[in-house]
Amino acid sequence: MKCELCFGELDAETLRCPSCGAKYTPVCVNCGRALAPGETLCPACGGEGLPGLDMTRQGLTEAGIKCFMPYAGDRVYDIYFGGNHDGGGWEFHNLRGYVREPPQPRVVLPALVEGRPIYGIWNEFFCVGDEFVPEKQEAAFARMMQIREIVVSNGVREAFTYAFFNCAGLETLELPRSMVSMKYDFYDLFMDGEEVMGNGVKKTPVTIRYRGTEEDWRRVAVTSRFQDYVAMGCIKMEYLGR
Repeated sequence: MKCELCFGELDAETLRCPSCGAKYTPVCVNCGRALAPGETLCPACGGEGLPGLDMTRQGLTEAGIKCFMPYAGDRVYDIYFGGNHDGGGWEFHNLRGYVREPPQPRVVLPALVEGRPIYGIWNEFFCVGDEFVPEKQEAAFARMMQIREIVVSNGVREAFTYAFFNCAGLETLELPRSMVSMKYDFYDLFMDGEEVMGNGVKKTPVTIRYRGTEEDWRRVAVTSRFQDYVAMGCIKMEYLGR
């Protein structure tokens, strides 16, 4: 397997990239559990273990990526990509999770932070609705047009309804076989498939590169609108196989 950050070949034994030093940890593609070094099958469910990018908190900060673990009462939830970095409670609403300035043209979202799996991509991770009031809209589009490719590492399981909200310049989205739900349907970008976006630019099709087979993808929950956009050619599916 190649490193998702620099495309160098991973060391098969250590799961580290000799080129950039990135660390990978095996993650079960069925249940998202982090596996021990050397484990190829999940001891809990028998699922296949694949290398997922495992970043430190400092690495996330340098990449401009925030995660949070919401909680309510005595219940602690999973880790998500979202906007309050180590925060708890519910103080992540309307807080952008990707804060690097300027944005990278290619954004890689890891599967773990210091060995702990990241479950999913929360709403408005890249852009929040408040950025589209008239006095801010031009700057928001200028920023979002710079992001051309998003890669989601092995282990992440869900993309929420507004996970990629207003990723206006997005051309390629690479998703792992561990995905079980893709709630984001691109409606904010394509509308009826023909209208231009709020910045006057007509959205070009988005290619989804799925690291699995077409049969695997059928098990991913998607919306009917997502399926309509595939039929219209707004979303182009590319199956990379196992």
